[in-house]
Amino acid sequence: MAKKQMTPEEYKAKLEIKAAKSERFSKVFLSSIAVLLSLVIVFSVVSIAQTTMLTVGNGGSVSVGGNNVSGGNDNSNTPSDDNSFVDGGNDVTPDNGDNGDATTPDSGTQTPAPEATDANQEALDMYKKAVANARANAKQVIRVKDGAINYKGHVQAGKLSSAASTLMGMFMVKDEASIEAKNEVWDKSKLPNASALTLNGLQKITREEKGNTYVITVVAKNAVNPKANADGVGSIAGVIEESQITGSISSVPGLTLSNIKISYENVKAVATIDKATGNLVGLYIDAPCILGLDAKLAVISISGAEVGIEVFTEYKISY
Repeated sequence: MAKKQMTPEEYKAKLEIKAAKSERFSKVFLSSIAVLLSLVIVFSVVSIAQTTMLTVGNGGSVSVGGNNVSGGNDNSNTPSDDNSFVDGGNDVTPDNGDNGDATTPDSGTQTPAPEATDANQEALDMYKKAVANARANAKQVIRVKDGAINYKGHVQAGKLSSAASTLMGMFMVKDEASIEAKNEVWDKSKLPNASALTLNGLQKITREEKGNTYVITVVAKNAVNPKANADGVGSIAGVIEESQITGSISSVPGLTLSNIKISYENVKAVATIDKATGNLVGLYIDAPCILGLDAKLAVISISGAEVGIEVFTEYKISY
């Protein structure tokens, strides 16, 4: 049977249909590739955030009067969150004058340091001495808990924020109470190095008496890209540094990161110190931050990607 000859008009229409199909396929294919590459970037950002935070995350909870304080929501053994310094029942409310020089992330405002009273300095000296002694002389350090949650539910990845939020669930638990106990022996030298900590690096310090212990709470001034072991955040918790983030992306060929910014806020340590010996017997560190960066993979990029991360760790210390 002879093949039907098409008229020029029919042939032109066939070519147009074929071109339209090809265009639709290309559009869908390229869009799918773009989404997949973007998800790789988001996945990498979230993975980097989790890996680096848990690698350097020093934090913990306290053992008050022999009772372990877990990372859950029971705050019965947690020092009160007021602005008073408590010493032997005499409250001294610190002046909120601006004595500090740290900058609050993204606000440009300065956070005042606690008043340089004898009581505040005494509490800080007690905290530093107890931490240094634990690093040098503790018989055993148990890391009771260690884990991270998505801080304030913050995820920002443009149109892929929803997908990024879903991915977060693959790396982080829902809340602090969901962090499972580890109860693992920990290297005492990995406890925070508080030797450089000063009142000027803090926004708050309190001390309370609880039975046979003192409970000292220090809250660092907010800081962007702080250095490990430096005054403030770096003396209270493990911090992420840019080199750790850039070094962790080698497993994703072609992925580049830039404009890395780690904004820490309200990083807190709660130390429980035995009155009789001055020994640090428990430590709780809560280290929230916002990790922000730009990411690019091939021709796909995300600007201003952000992930909120809050690391909690609990230590129990014996001598």
